[in-house]
Amino acid sequence: MADQEDDGALHPSFFEGRLLIEVLSWDWDLYLGVSRVGPRKYRFQGGLDRVRTIRVEGRVQARQEHRGRDIKVRFTPFGPEMRFGGGLESVGSLHLFRSAPDARDWEASLLLPEADLTMMAIALSTTTKYLHIGASALDVEVARVTNYSLSASVGEKVKPWAGIE
Repeated sequence: MADQEDDGALHPSFFEGRLLIEVLSWDWDLYLGVSRVGPRKYRFQGGLDRVRTIRVEGRVQARQEHRGRDIKVRFTPFGPEMRFGGGLESVGSLHLFRSAPDARDWEASLLLPEADLTMMAIALSTTTKYLHIGASALDVEVARVTNYSLSASVGEKVKPWAGIE
């Protein structure tokens, strides 16, 4: 059927619930301090809080209605003991702050396997230019993030959606 030939275009539903974020800068944070709260068995070496995170500052490229919006993304590592499914149905959250659109940047908190922390830092320092976030909805204050990925570029068919020439 020549009249129904697939032109390879992405189906419009591909873009629903997706954000494309241009990575502007990033930093790798380490916090270490004496802990006084929580069960001792969950503290690093029994008495310390240790938190390693990667923070990304970016600007929303797409969806067009959000283009130009600043966003801060924090990647928090998790260990092999964390299990998904059942009660944990997302890989993070997206805080859209619709009630104060001029007061705050958007924020996202994304989970990252601890074993991939170093690879994430290498990717951000070498080739990564874009962060793609898939969310359950973008019309709420807090959205559940269902997936995310990094890329050095975007495909030709995605560029019009992202406003990239």
